Amino acid sequence: MNLNFVLNDYVLIWNLLFSASISSDIQSFKQKLWKNYRHSYNELYKEEELILKDPKNYIPDDDTIFDMVKASDIYKEIREETEKYRLDLLHTWDKIKKDLNKNLKEILRFDIKLYHVLVVDKKLDVIGMKIPKSRRVNTITWGNRVDSDNYTLAIINIIEHIVRKELANYQVEYKDIVDAIIELAIDNELTSRTLKKSVYLRGDSSLKYLKRQLYPYFLMYLGYSKEEILNRMMEDKIIFELDKYTFERGLATVDLKTFINFCIKNQKHILKIKELEII
Repeated sequence: MNLNFVLNDYVLIWNLLFSASISSDIQSFKQKLWKNYRHSYNELYKEEELILKDPKNYIPDDDTIFDMVKASDIYKEIREETEKYRLDLLHTWDKIKKDLNKNLKEILRFDIKLYHVLVVDKKLDVIGMKIPKSRRVNTITWGNRVDSDNYTLAIINIIEHIVRKELANYQVEYKDIVDAIIELAIDNELTSRTLKKSVYLRGDSSLKYLKRQLYPYFLMYLGYSKEEILNRMMEDKIIFELDKYTFERGLATVDLKTFINFCIKNQKHILKIKELEII
């Protein structure tokens, strides 16, 4: 996959205007705009989907609000901070993308096309996953303070959300299983490979038990032999009795979507196993 990190003024301004205010100065500025240009401000809210269809070529019907925000000192300061954030993400991506793509190909086994990461101020805490109708490009809006001190983790977090977006309409009636497998694949396996240490105990606590039950089959999916699985479960600090599991060799040859289908089809058996426990 490839990521293109973009600072788009329309995207940044829209999120500044319609997300929670990141400072009292921003709040005052927004209130002044709303008071003086209430109709234009309200109409602008509807523009998000049009912007996201093709951000680079978006042209507003009414650019009054956009022009006023662009001309303000407060926006110029935020834009400068956002550009620095964008460059930090871009430089980190350039350094790790070769290894990330190699590992991602081994883990997902399906291709993801170019995504434009629309970078906004990280203080906004925005992760935009909206999928506009008739979109011309793949986008994700990103401004997240959680991993802002570790840009490698931020890149992996972006990838995880892109994978979630790619599978957003896949087996929706089994969302918990899909979410758990995506977390195993990206938040756990890809992160472990990137950091060169096991991080299989991290993740959404609500998926913890489900992930434990799926974990043995996920190792089979990754292509581990029985002997390698014994070593791997000790490394990840997850223990289970391997002899109680049917060794599914065929999982090593399928992609992640097919693995998801396997887990859904066999969930009555997989989710009945109770011997699994965390050390």
